[in-house]
Amino acid sequence: MSIWKKVVTAFRGGASEVGEAIVDKNAIRILDQEVRDAEAALLRARNGLVEIKAKHKLSLQRLDAFNSDIQNWEGKAMAALNKGEEALATECANKVAEIEAQRNQEQALADQFSKQVEVLHGQVLKAEAQIKGLKQQIEMAKARETVQKARVATAAATGGANGALETAVDSLARIKARQDEQDARLEAAEELAGAAKGGDLERRLQDAGIGSQAGSGADVLARLKAKQNAGPAQ
Repeated sequence: MSIWKKVVTAFRGGASEVGEAIVDKNAIRILDQEVRDAEAALLRARNGLVEIKAKHKLSLQRLDAFNSDIQNWEGKAMAALNKGEEALATECANKVAEIEAQRNQEQALADQFSKQVEVLHGQVLKAEAQIKGLKQQIEMAKARETVQKARVATAAATGGANGALETAVDSLARIKARQDEQDARLEAAEELAGAAKGGDLERRLQDAGIGSQAGSGADVLARLKAKQNAGPAQ
């Protein structure tokens, strides 16, 4: 195989792959359109069936008319025979034969219409059932595709597809670390502010028993009793 033939073959193969990819991607849309085409064809078949049924009905009406005419002319022929009018009876018999020929042709046409109605009616019913079943399968396929898309999205969100969950966990850890660091800074700032005011030193001296300490109620009462016992100053 020459190089150009190989190139052409490769191009055709690539085009085929692209075509198949397009078909696969739009499979549901293609199926929907095919169903619409089938329904349009089914509508035309129904209209055709209605027309054939109408023609069959008219043919049966003509058959009834022919049979009625035959009975009428046969009665006239019998009446002519009863009166001995052989010539008139013959003419009536010829009329009967003529109408019977027409009736036979109409009967053949009515039989054809009847067969066509039967065949077409069966085909219409079959097509209706097939389209109904296909539409149900398409709806199931649509539902399944929706579920699969949801599963793909869920997998992506939970890390099953691209590690998004790990990324989210890392982000939360960094946020928590920044918050912990900020809390530590605030606590340190509060401690420094207290130390700057001397409050921290006084607290530590009081804890060691050094410096002024707030007296209790008992201490105050004892001081007042001592003052009372001492009496007025001389």
